[in-house]
Amino acid sequence: MKTSTEDKDAALRALQDENDRLRAENDDLLETQRQLEATRQSYSELFNHAPMAWITVDATGLIQNLNLVAVTLIGLGRAQLIGSPLSASIHAEDRQRLREHLLSARDSNALQHCELRLVSRIVGPTPVQLSTRCTEQADGNLVIVLLDLRDLHAAEAERRRLAEAERNARTANEAKDTFIAMLSHELRTPLTPVLAAASAFSQFEGLPAEVSDALAIIARNVSTEVQLIDDLLDLTRITHGKMRVDKQSVDLHQIVGDVLRAMRADAEKARISLSLELLASHPWVNGDPFRLRQVFENLLRNAVKFTPAGGQIEVRSWNREEQLLIEVSDSGKGFDQEALRRLFEPFEQALQEANTASAKGLGLGLPICRGILEQHEATISASSPGPGRGARFVVDIRTIEPPTLRPAPPSKPPPRPSKAVRLLLVEDHEDTADLFAGLLRRAGYSVHVANSVQSALAVDASGFDLLLSDVGLGDESGLDLMRTLRRTRDVRGIALSGYGTEDDVRASKEAGFALHLTKPIDFGELLQAIAKVDLD
Repeated sequence: MKTSTEDKDAALRALQDENDRLRAENDDLLETQRQLEATRQSYSELFNHAPMAWITVDATGLIQNLNLVAVTLIGLGRAQLIGSPLSASIHAEDRQRLREHLLSARDSNALQHCELRLVSRIVGPTPVQLSTRCTEQADGNLVIVLLDLRDLHAAEAERRRLAEAERNARTANEAKDTFIAMLSHELRTPLTPVLAAASAFSQFEGLPAEVSDALAIIARNVSTEVQLIDDLLDLTRITHGKMRVDKQSVDLHQIVGDVLRAMRADAEKARISLSLELLASHPWVNGDPFRLRQVFENLLRNAVKFTPAGGQIEVRSWNREEQLLIEVSDSGKGFDQEALRRLFEPFEQALQEANTASAKGLGLGLPICRGILEQHEATISASSPGPGRGARFVVDIRTIEPPTLRPAPPSKPPPRPSKAVRLLLVEDHEDTADLFAGLLRRAGYSVHVANSVQSALAVDASGFDLLLSDVGLGDESGLDLMRTLRRTRDVRGIALSGYGTEDDVRASKEAGFALHLTKPIDFGELLQAIAKVDLD
């Protein structure tokens, strides 16, 4: 009886243990289910709120699930989309591409990509990229990520627009440069007989004073026009990095002194005092003397231009370590800080002073100064206490050791050029041809005039000693003429041209011309050139 009771107690305990175990397992299962539900909910939240559009479709292309971004992109409610074919939301022309894309994704384990147009009920056809992969589950569902390409396409369109704008700007800039070159030629050509006549007639003896004064005025104003043309060409060269500088050892004090002496007459006429105080003990620099002279001509010309009568201009120099500093200051117009920020921009002066009584130029001098000095690894700075209180410009350039100077050989007076030199003048501008021919004959030369390459070639080559030829002739180039003539004899020549860039000068030399003169040509300059070539 005791044994039976013990067995029953043991069975009850075993049953209790089994119940406890089952209860524990049930609790564990409930906890696992809770965690799985939390994980599912978490992934569902991630899926729904992912920043990219996600769509799941079955093997037939029916939408099984999609997140909020996809719902927003398509523009229909979630309930309407679940169970509907994805193709219904694709542009009709792209549906065949969608079918091929889904087939390819089902047949491959690799991620497949495709671009097509989604039909958005809100924004209309929307370019999208589909990135699709088959799930590893047996149901064969496909997971698709949709990338909205509107911003990308807009950026690409903007890039193409900017590229096209850049091409157009480059084309316009090249057209502008060509126009400036052609304009300089067309302006120089009619100025040539004016300057030549003024310079030649001013040498005639016995002219009335008023005639001499008028000729001087003509020559001075033609030179001003030529300076404007040269400034435009120089600015173009600087902008495109084509300005050449031929550096050598230069005493900058000598250049500044020469410029100041040349400008003194203009300053005195304007009743402006000029003072020079060159205190630097090391004035030698490595530079192009012509271009550096141009810098200080521009600075002093501006100072005279913007300083009222009774004002003063001071030029001084000093050394700071291995640098030479040259200051040009005046008591003239001055400028404010706003103007300072634009002071070295091309045409800024012209824009600021247009339609005012103070308009005095195109505003190219200072930009050209800066461009030339940059070629010399030098700088220019500007300052002013304010409008009406003067301006100060300082050029800062590195010095070099002075060169070893050798005594110059005693000079011999050059022999006088022979007046018996026979000239062939080829010029298609009638006024220039007539004027030059008359002046050259008056100077004692024998002159034959031709107005084209063909008429020049018809002249017996043994009948002239020196060729004076315009480069831009109507039928062919003066360069072609020189090349043709030099095939049969050693012809000496001087090129006359409205184009004066380094490339133009080099082309003339390569064709065989000894010298290249840029129009407008001072008649005295032409006589000197003829004498030089005749003596060589």
